[in-house]
Amino acid sequence: MKKILLLVLFFALGNLFAFEHLTKDNFIEKIKGKNVIVDFYATWCPPCKILAGTLEDFDKVKPNNVTIYKVDIDQYRDLAISYGVKALPTLAYFEDGELVTTEVGLKSVKDLEDSVKEYFE
Repeated sequence: MKKILLLVLFFALGNLFAFEHLTKDNFIEKIKGKNVIVDFYATWCPPCKILAGTLEDFDKVKPNNVTIYKVDIDQYRDLAISYGVKALPTLAYFEDGELVTTEVGLKSVKDLEDSVKEYFE
């Protein structure tokens, strides 16, 4: 039983680190000139872990012109504040470095596909 629990924990934590993490030093540079979804999350947030898995699934079907990044709000609270993050998980949609909108809460792959069509096409 302990082995199963450890495996589940390992895979859940692995999802949190599957995408490139942004810092205050590289944030602007990384989102410029692209369609970007930034996942503002915290390692202690259970819904954030669920959304991490959904983002992994979405990454397999998303358009090639969309990039996903993550920001740990505990490490980069100033970024979260500057983009109005008040609840977790928050997804911020950027087009060519400009914030288009934010969405709070859990999303399905279909929700993410619909959001990308609405905000980036």
